[in-house]
Amino acid sequence: MVDIREPRIRAAAEREMAKWSAAQQIAERVIRFDEAHASQKQLGPFITISRQAGCGAEEIAQRVGEKLHWDVIDKNVLDTIAQRFCLERSQLESIDESPSNWVRDTLGQWLDPHVISSDKFLACLERVVWAAARKGQVIFVGRGIRFVLPDNAGLAVRIVASEKYRVARIQREKGLSEAEARRFVQELEAARQRFVQQFFHKDVSDPQWYDLVLNVERWGVETTADLIVAAWKAREASLLAKQLS
Repeated sequence: MVDIREPRIRAAAEREMAKWSAAQQIAERVIRFDEAHASQKQLGPFITISRQAGCGAEEIAQRVGEKLHWDVIDKNVLDTIAQRFCLERSQLESIDESPSNWVRDTLGQWLDPHVISSDKFLACLERVVWAAARKGQVIFVGRGIRFVLPDNAGLAVRIVASEKYRVARIQREKGLSEAEARRFVQELEAARQRFVQQFFHKDVSDPQWYDLVLNVERWGVETTADLIVAAWKAREASLLAKQLS
């Protein structure tokens, strides 16, 4: 195991955490809300966005968040908040960043699987997700959150696109060759499918689990975001009608 006191690793962890100042602010709000409303069971409105690797779902989620004026909680924010529940900062260290390392993709690149088990991390993650969902007006991206929360207050979305589109996008985003980008997309997609199968016993690609499946390649980022917003408003009206009936 790498010595976490080694200055290079400590400095790298500090730099990464510094980039997450916005995530820390959301973390503080979620933690305060969780402590103040620990007994509250009702969930506020939320949207979960699942995606194929390379679709650019984070950008779409940000657009939806701007249109609805909601918070967006992606994998970096979830990992940061979970660290506040589960880990001391001194326990952070850099681990293998190979796209084939599913532990990195599951737990985040700054979480050491030797320090905290994946089961314990998942339990902490679920607590964080429920706290944020009780707060409401939040968009979750990835991490199998669709299978953590019930259907009664949310909208479940799946973003898809052809492999050609996703590979080209990763090429541009990461400066990879076509072959490297294709390998990255395929390995990351396989890792996500294994994660959801292992922890939730579901097929993440099965459309039956989603209220809305959108092909971003056909619609584009902006229209995809608009369609999600429209779907949420329809869902909201349906929920309100049920409450009034």
